[in-house]
Amino acid sequence: MKLIRYIAKNSTGASIGILDGNTISEIPGSSGNMETIPLLDKNGLSQLQNASISHHSLADVRLLSPVDGSKKLLMLAANYIPTDDKLNKDLSIETPEFFSKPSTALIADGEIIPDNSLVVNQVEEIELGVIIGKPGKNIKREEAFNHIFGYTIVNDVSGRDLDFSAERQNPDRKGWFDWLNGKWLDGYCCVGPWIIPAADLPDPTNLRLTTKVNGEIRVDSNTNRMIHSIESQIEYISNLCTLFPGDLISTGVALAGKDDDEIYLNPGDVIEGTLEGVGTLTNTTGK
Repeated sequence: MKLIRYIAKNSTGASIGILDGNTISEIPGSSGNMETIPLLDKNGLSQLQNASISHHSLADVRLLSPVDGSKKLLMLAANYIPTDDKLNKDLSIETPEFFSKPSTALIADGEIIPDNSLVVNQVEEIELGVIIGKPGKNIKREEAFNHIFGYTIVNDVSGRDLDFSAERQNPDRKGWFDWLNGKWLDGYCCVGPWIIPAADLPDPTNLRLTTKVNGEIRVDSNTNRMIHSIESQIEYISNLCTLFPGDLISTGVALAGKDDDEIYLNPGDVIEGTLEGVGTLTNTTGK
């Protein structure tokens, strides 16, 4: 079962549907709004699917991001042990490093990542995305998975260097602000192509995660190499702010290797992020 947001032919607005094979069963009255749907379990989704009276072929719709941008987009920096290294952090004192992205960063599977004249060096970051279902504050890690609605794929596109003046003040801080600015650009949060309900992916802690650029494998890792686990991330964030249905947590990018230099993207590059059990998110860089 796959939950998607889309625009059907001859429709002026977004809809939400359940994809089975190539057939979409539209959820009536959703208007593309993910406000309450993440509160449902798989049985509830199945009831909506069976009650649907409008159906489409996947080939006849345009996919949208499966998260609608009305909720939080919470992104974790890095978070994977390089494939040639071992964990050397004391997790009793280290905390996850989170930041957020604006809703204007969201784009869907198949869409073009916009060109931005400020960006000098652009990179892709393919990650496991967690969609919150049951809301919560101060969630204990042993309860964290009870608050997950489902999983998706995220490309946390990043501008490593931005073309700002070298004469700016506060040189000790500009690196931090430039790093954030490189995350917030329009179209720099690709999400999709769909959400897999948590019941259909019972163990997200051991999934192969690969990144291809123009068909060449750049990263081949596994979610079992996370430094901060999914449940510890949920516990940490919910101690700071309440999590609501539809909030997205992007759990950090897998690393190719300890000493590997980043390979920057070029205009027209095709990026494929594949997560075992979920699918493949594909986007192309703008020219």
